[in-house]
Amino acid sequence: QFSPVSKSKEKMSYQAVPLGTADGPKAPKPTILTIQVEKLRLISYFGFWGFVAFSVIVSKITVFPYMSCVIDGVDKFGADCTDLKRVFGFNNICINWDYAPSVQLTGMVYPIFEYSFLLYILLDYCQIKNDMLNGIFPAQKAKLMKTMFWIKVVLVAWFRMIFICKVTDGPIIIGALEIPAVVAHTLGFWGLQWGLVLVAFENVLYLTYRKQGMWCFSPESTVKLAYLYLTLLASLTALKFIWSASIFASETSTPIIPNSVARYFDRGWMILAAVCPIFFALNGMKKDPPMVITIVNADVRK
Repeated sequence: QFSPVSKSKEKMSYQAVPLGTADGPKAPKPTILTIQVEKLRLISYFGFWGFVAFSVIVSKITVFPYMSCVIDGVDKFGADCTDLKRVFGFNNICINWDYAPSVQLTGMVYPIFEYSFLLYILLDYCQIKNDMLNGIFPAQKAKLMKTMFWIKVVLVAWFRMIFICKVTDGPIIIGALEIPAVVAHTLGFWGLQWGLVLVAFENVLYLTYRKQGMWCFSPESTVKLAYLYLTLLASLTALKFIWSASIFASETSTPIIPNSVARYFDRGWMILAAVCPIFFALNGMKKDPPMVITIVNADVRK
């Protein structure tokens, strides 16, 4: 059972639902949890950058000092020898967890991000569902929100495949189908990228009906900026997808978009997808009421 709580009615983003508890001497005592949903998002993004920082430290100590290769007759070392640079033409933060032992060690830290972000997705959906019940968010969109919820859960959960399908593995054989390791590895990234677009879409749609300003902006300006943000994120995600897919589809591994341009798409996407949400979460923590979860067993345990 979910219900919101806040210091003042004016700051509530959704209406309170009375907490139903049984009366009488044998009434079970409820367990009441108070959770700030946006704080969970903040924790998850700190978890993301935490496992990134961890992988950078581990790779610089245990991986790159021992990597060497020859490219066009020239001896190369460290990050110049990565599969990412060979296939895509440039490196990004992903190279820090592509190789053993960093991939195994980072995989042990990664669940901090995964579980906290999945929990955020669940509670954010429950918050929206509660607003639907109270007429604040249009109930007609309930089916859309429910469908998006499960798609987001699957796409975010499948991101863990980057630790299972390593770029150094051999191709994956499924009958007559042969999937190169780097393609299987990239599929996990594609899933997370589109999953984050869906999270942003839901946030912007929800913001439209809440009519809540962000930081120093009015509600009207906030909605306009939110749609601009969503458009940029979706556009960069689509461009990144087209660029990388074109490399895999081409027999000569020639991308539709030059790698020199795609490098900036990659950096811009990282800012929009992994940095901006930190500030969105901070704003939500300041303005959104906490969620109250009441847990009561149906029958008293004997």
